[in-house]
Amino acid sequence: MNSYRVFWRVWVALCGGALSSFAAAPDLIVWPDTLNPVIVNRDYPVTSCDVVEGCALPGPRRYLIFTTETRNIGDADIVLGDPSRNPNFVFAPCHGHYHFSDFADYRLVNSAGQQVAIGLKSGFCLEDVSRFDTTTGSAIARYDCQNQGIQRGWADVYSRNLPCQWVDITGVPAGLYMLEIEVNPIGRLPERTRTNNVTRMSLVIDGPCSGPPLNDDFENAFVISNRVDTVFSSTSCATEETDEPNHPGTRSTNSVWFRWIAPYSGSTIMSTEGSSLDTVMEVYRGTNLASLVSVRGNDDDGQKQTSRVTFNAVSNTTYHIAVAGYTNSQGGVALNINPAGNDLFANFLPLAGATGSVSGRNTTARRETGEPGFPGVNGTNSVWFCGQMPLSGLLRFDTEGSNFDTLLAVYTGSRITNLVLVASDNDSGTNKTSRLYFQAEAGTNYWVSVDGVNGQSGFYRLNWGSPGPGPSFEAMKILPDGSRQIDLAGAIGDRYRVETAGDMQTWTNWMRLTNLTGRIQFIDPVTNDSRRRFYRAVLVP
Repeated sequence: MNSYRVFWRVWVALCGGALSSFAAAPDLIVWPDTLNPVIVNRDYPVTSCDVVEGCALPGPRRYLIFTTETRNIGDADIVLGDPSRNPNFVFAPCHGHYHFSDFADYRLVNSAGQQVAIGLKSGFCLEDVSRFDTTTGSAIARYDCQNQGIQRGWADVYSRNLPCQWVDITGVPAGLYMLEIEVNPIGRLPERTRTNNVTRMSLVIDGPCSGPPLNDDFENAFVISNRVDTVFSSTSCATEETDEPNHPGTRSTNSVWFRWIAPYSGSTIMSTEGSSLDTVMEVYRGTNLASLVSVRGNDDDGQKQTSRVTFNAVSNTTYHIAVAGYTNSQGGVALNINPAGNDLFANFLPLAGATGSVSGRNTTARRETGEPGFPGVNGTNSVWFCGQMPLSGLLRFDTEGSNFDTLLAVYTGSRITNLVLVASDNDSGTNKTSRLYFQAEAGTNYWVSVDGVNGQSGFYRLNWGSPGPGPSFEAMKILPDGSRQIDLAGAIGDRYRVETAGDMQTWTNWMRLTNLTGRIQFIDPVTNDSRRRFYRAVLVP
């Protein structure tokens, strides 16, 4: 059997729901920048409305709370009207107001992709709270708790201090998790599309503390020497030392310490994004607490009340980093270290050679003015690369090894405002990574963007090279009824066009298949057709 690969482009065009793409319709998304998750301990009595209405269990529990900002980015309003006259609402006598079931689902997922905790949000007042788009809709709020809805260009905001805005994490082990929030999970509200209803963010869950963390003291700081790294800790039960300097924004008394030995000279970004608390951070030089000199400090320049600093690191210099909770807030700490630069198109990271791999973090990255949007998906944290291939031919790019849901796109052009899309992909790789192929021309500059879906970020790995041998023939056998069973092996997510021929010369398109597991099997029921004596599988979009 012959097998070969052909040039292909992936054009992602996502459409969903029963609404016509030509009709005006609302479109709901959860805005990631306002989540601001924190961990709290609460003890609800059995008579609490949160217990009576099924949002909480009685007794001492641990909750991850967050704010949900639901934006209507469509071109029509969500209209629910008077809840007392809408059959989708049910009156909750304990709280004394109406509830709209299935407004949002909350899920906590571990690094293995397993769901470890859930939360369910019943809407009780969908209203115009915040106007995010001044170019559409009305400048005046139109909907409130008596006439419910969300007009286009406006957002409804559920504060993290409201009932049911949480996931119960009692007993969840410490570690890195993904918080998933899905608005309108079963489609009770009409929308233009539901493909953009899920927002995800990485965050650290720390365990209940029984004493100070290991890196509570300056002398016991966690030592980091990697160029790109993320390390975890917790401010819960952390303390303040004698002679400890005043970190920015507040006199925090629960700091933890890290020590980074710079392996290079150049601009460096450090951030606490992914932490489950409102952080402050300071970077120092010095040899002991009494002699520390501040390099850079920050309170809220990162996303979701986290901290972010940029400074010029000097190779082999030791930097001391303190992270604390703003006004002594407690929770899991993520410290991210990454060379600055390729967040901006103009500061791209160069790619060299016909094969290779680069890694980094997009945690601190942002989209810039004029940057092209990703087809059908909301990208938020792009980083840029550029390179010329030494030879013409079929080329593969993928983000295998990344730990978040990536977007991948390849362009030609000369500046960010005139880029032409060559190929793009969302989920063709394993574990929400991306993979694409295109026909590269020697001497052409190709711009590559790695992004995150709906605010997702973390460690990325960009790999490139030849596409490999393609789908391989595993076995073919004649079944008792005379039909032929054929087994192929290849990359998960690959799509094949199966062709047949009677003479190995004239090939005819027969069927299309998707490889979902790495191996694929199909049966040709024809038993005596001379036009189907030979088979081959071709990689297609």
